[in-house]
Amino acid sequence: MGQIRMMPQAFPAWERSEHWQALLDSADEGIWGLDLDGRCTFVNRMAADALGFNARDLLGVDMHDLVHRHSPRERHRRAKCQVYEIFHGGKAAHHLTDMIFRKDGTSFLVAMSSHPITVGGRIRGTAVTFRDMTQSRLQDDVLRKLEKHAAIGQLASSIAHEINNPLESITNLLYLIRHADSMPDVQEYARLAQDEMARVTEITLQTLRFHRQHSKPVVMDMAELLSTVMALYTGRLLVRNIVIELKLEDAPKVLCLEGEIRQVVNNLVRNALDAMSAGGRLFVRLHAQHDWRTGSRGVRLTVADTGEGISADIQPHLFESFQTTKELTGTGLGLWVSKGIVEKHGGHISVKTRRDPGLHGTVFTVWLPVEGIIKNSSI
Repeated sequence: MGQIRMMPQAFPAWERSEHWQALLDSADEGIWGLDLDGRCTFVNRMAADALGFNARDLLGVDMHDLVHRHSPRERHRRAKCQVYEIFHGGKAAHHLTDMIFRKDGTSFLVAMSSHPITVGGRIRGTAVTFRDMTQSRLQDDVLRKLEKHAAIGQLASSIAHEINNPLESITNLLYLIRHADSMPDVQEYARLAQDEMARVTEITLQTLRFHRQHSKPVVMDMAELLSTVMALYTGRLLVRNIVIELKLEDAPKVLCLEGEIRQVVNNLVRNALDAMSAGGRLFVRLHAQHDWRTGSRGVRLTVADTGEGISADIQPHLFESFQTTKELTGTGLGLWVSKGIVEKHGGHISVKTRRDPGLHGTVFTVWLPVEGIIKNSSI
């Protein structure tokens, strides 16, 4: 049986036009086309509705000036628009995060892509697609708050355990003081009780520092930050028979949002401890390091454990939301949030893991630039 070919001229022009418009209108994202002068050549219903226009009103209009200028007052700055770079380089642009404007002057966040329209080997225009990211951004904010609250709850449990131990010791020492037969014994028991009370005071101070928040970046000593976080887990390390190897070399101070970086460190340490329920070794390292890709000055933090490692099916999705190796206690948001915080500071985070018999464990590495938050200050 021969191949059936439907020739375009078999249908009237108006029917072909309605057919292609129906295809465009069935898409679940906004679409418009541009000619070489940046004028709209076609638009689908979703794009027109999202922008607040009638589709007919958009045809022949300069779309950059109408909806894609980079501020309400900016006009005719098309040379800086990545959508129009397609006319010069012929390369598609993917997932550009940008603001576009509605008819009423309000703006909204979109993920935008542009693709060349080629006829006879020559670029004749470009097709622009976009998705409204406003709701997605709101959902991400809610998830980050959820993870933060979960982290605070887990930390509160650790702090309660840390404080309970010295309080029990103080109670026992007070009993011994009441029943002591000599003043030297009383003085010795009082000295020990004072030491335990100092421990409670130290934990309280470290906790207050942990939750100290700054709306603006501050210069932070990462070695001091690490020592603060580790002080909150002393009791858990002893109970779980975990040996810690802390090596903090001289490193430059980092300009950062202190509360967020503490959240990242706390998350990595907590994950490492949870991976070693039967005991093991925890390695925490800090040293100065230049980024091999950019040459920028920064610090490198390593948190490694001798736990069972991460399964191969989880590894590719480890930094995605709702991915967890702790089915009963994890939110699946910690590493996703941590990655976002690190990248916001201009850094990067990576992981290596092994599950081989006799050789297992996980290593997380975080690199932060000395002044990365300045370069990302618009966030």
